Order: sequence, then C-alpha cells, then structure tokens
Amino acid sequence: MFYTSFLSIILAFIIVLRRLTLIFVTLETINSYKMRICTVFYSSPFLSPFIKYYWVLKSDDLEPVRVQTIPSGCLHLVFHRGDNLKIQSKGLQPKNFIRGQFSTYGSLVSAGNIDMIAVIFHPLGLYPFVQCPMSDLYNQYIDLEDLEDDELNHLRETLSCERDAESCIQLIELFFMRRVVETDYHYKWVQHSLNQIINHPQIEVKTLAENACLGYRQFKRVFTSYVGMSPKEYCQVVRFQRALYLLQRHPEMEMTDLSYSCGFYDPSHLVKDFRKFTGCSPTHYLSTHSPYSTFFSEDCRLNVIQSFDQPGFA
Repeated sequence: MFYTSFLSIILAFIIVLRRLTLIFVTLETINSYKMRICTVFYSSPFLSPFIKYYWVLKSDDLEPVRVQTIPSGCLHLVFHRGDNLKIQSKGLQPKNFIRGQFSTYGSLVSAGNIDMIAVIFHPLGLYPFVQCPMSDLYNQYIDLEDLEDDELNHLRETLSCERDAESCIQLIELFFMRRVVETDYHYKWVQHSLNQIINHPQIEVKTLAENACLGYRQFKRVFTSYVGMSPKEYCQVVRFQRALYLLQRHPEMEMTDLSYSCGFYDPSHLVKDFRKFTGCSPTHYLSTHSPYSTFFSEDCRLNVIQSFDQPGFA
C-alpha cells in the first residue's frame, strides 16, 4: 500500500478540470422556463486510470421525466443532493449509493428538484477503493450507509452541505487519492483480459482463461469478483455497447454489417441481446432513442433526460 504525497495532491488540484457543460432550456411560456444543466468533469491524471468522468445533473423541471437505464459495463457512485429518483415499480433509489454492474434494463422516474453528482468508474475502477467483491454489487443499488464505511459516509455528509459542484468534485478526488493502493497481480491480468474483450469482440472465455494461464473455473471466479459479472455476460455487454457506439456514429448502418462488426454470430443474436438489454429491437430502439455508448464514447456526452412521451436512456 502507498499513500499519495502532499505534493501530489497539490499538483493534482492545480490542474484545471476540463469541463463540458450542456445547458438545456425548454420554453414553457413567455415567462417560464424549465432548466436542466448537465456538467461533465474529467478526473485528474492521477485518478484517470480508475475514474472515467464525473457528472453533475441539476434540474428544476416539475414535470415527470423518465430515464431508461441499460447495462453500461461501468460502475457508478451517486450522491443525491436534491430529490431522489424513483425506480419504476420498485420505489425510491437510495439517497446515496453505488450502482453495480447491471445485466437488465429499467426505468427511473423523476419530478422536482434534481441535484446529483455521479462518479463513473472504468470497469475495474471501483475495486481498489471498496472492501468487497464487485460481484456483491451485481444488479443492485447499494446504499452507502449499508457499507459501514465511516470515511465514505463522512464524504457523503460533507457533499450534502457543499453546494458548489466543482468543490464537491475536488472533495471526491481528495477522498479517492487517499485511498489509492497498489494493484495486485490478479487486477493486472483481469485488466489485460478486459483489453482483449474490447479489442477482439469474438474472443471466447476459454481463450481468455488460457491467455491468463488459469483454469476456466478459476478465471471465471476471479474475473467475476473484480469486474462484477461473469466474463461471458460481460462480453455480451461490451458487444452491445459497441453496437450502440456504431449506431451513434453511423445511424444508417445495416443490421447485418452491425452484427458482424460487433462480434455477433449473426443478426438474430444482435436482436436477442438488444431485447435483453433494452427491452426492444434495434429498429424500435432507433425510432425512440438517440444511441449513445457510455463504454466506448470518448467525448463523455450524456443523453438528455426526456419526457414520458420520449423515453431516453442513461
């Protein structure tokens, strides 16, 4: 284990966080506006191997809005400073939570004051910072209070009192800098396996295990513990995210070309996974959604939360 020096922390905060700010204003009447502000902050270089980006969402829209959640291949740490979002048919999200790897789609509903900060981690990014297997978070929203982590809950309380978003990001960065530990051997070969999954869409889990010099069962056990889902299912999520990314860049792409470009055996397997992860076919999805891949996109663009008659996704 090693601790960051005081100089490293100072240097990291001297670096100006690059920001991409998107402001959406919908005119309701001449004197009335709905305001949604979505701001993306990129992490300091020291934490960039772990954290993909931070995003802050603020809205004073009193009309109900719905967000469709889909498997992203990433893990999220979320702090609600305004009203909680409601998980459709399941009640409210926790006020502050970790969202593990998800294999299913769902809907979140919100109305009223939204003020939330989310930390989006790379696939292995959260593992060094929490003392539990990522598989324990599978398909779950874990309330931070249930983790019995005094330092993390102190951060939660501090963020609830700090209204300036950029100051909150700096506090989060400082928290994670203090927790960085040297990654172990398993972490490094799981990262290598993830790189192979990204670069070789059709790779078999058996081949991944052989490349790691491990038996199939041991490979599956360690991969699932570090990433949060089985290697077979994670390969499916990455293929699905690749399909979203290609549709994002080439919306007119033929389904046959799309399926083979993403590593599917044929278009029927593409349609099957799309239905599993979104609840609809690719054709229907394109007619109601703006495709965006959280996993592959480099610009960190976020999809706008849309109204009930135009369901969006996050």
